[in-house]
Amino acid sequence: MVQAGLQYDRLVAALEAVVISDRSAVRPSVTEDLGWQEGLLQAIAACARGEQLLSQRWQTHFQLLTSPAVVINALPYLWVMADVHGHHRGAVHRWVEELELCPTAAVACEQMFAVLCQQMGAAHSLSALARVLPGATSSWDDASLVAQALSLVVQSQGQFAVALGLARHREWSATAIALVGLLTGLASGRAGLSVALRQRWLLDYHPAQPDPWREVDADALATLATTLHRRWAGIAPPILSSTLPLGLRG
Repeated sequence: MVQAGLQYDRLVAALEAVVISDRSAVRPSVTEDLGWQEGLLQAIAACARGEQLLSQRWQTHFQLLTSPAVVINALPYLWVMADVHGHHRGAVHRWVEELELCPTAAVACEQMFAVLCQQMGAAHSLSALARVLPGATSSWDDASLVAQALSLVVQSQGQFAVALGLARHREWSATAIALVGLLTGLASGRAGLSVALRQRWLLDYHPAQPDPWREVDADALATLATTLHRRWAGIAPPILSSTLPLGLRG
């Protein structure tokens, strides 16, 4: 039960960190990855219902995204499939193939799955993340998307604000920065998130312009994380539609 609670905390932190990272980003004049925020919310709801995200709709959605956004949107499916031994690695590989993703996105998804499986059993998650980085015994490409983001999280010692600052200093894309946030949340849990950033961009957030997250708040993210984590544990909510935030039921 303790380990399950730790995993749930990391899932909530990862979702919160993605939203905070994206909301606090400087918006470019030309926005890439249109719809990835809504896609993530819908993917969580779909996976919580037991869907496998293999319809033509999902294939088209994933193929229109850049690789960082693909990895973030794939998180719900990869989370449900993950376990400490990686028993479903073959199924994940087939899922990636059926989506017909570009090679970079396909490799990044499988690497994220490896990270999630490793994190399922990691008591000291930051030091464990360091061991996942490419090394002499690893076949990972040193320039891979997930490896770069992991490296930055480790360099920042799991400090959320520092990791975001480093990614922005390197002029990473908004979705790549959100991926760094996701990995930081997985590594540090909610306790590792910046109190100031969480307060500003999640708890007290009042957008001056249309919010791509549809004004999702901390309670809504916790509800989504609960439904997804219950599905991972093999427990489907008895009345799923009533547990999801408004607008995520269909």
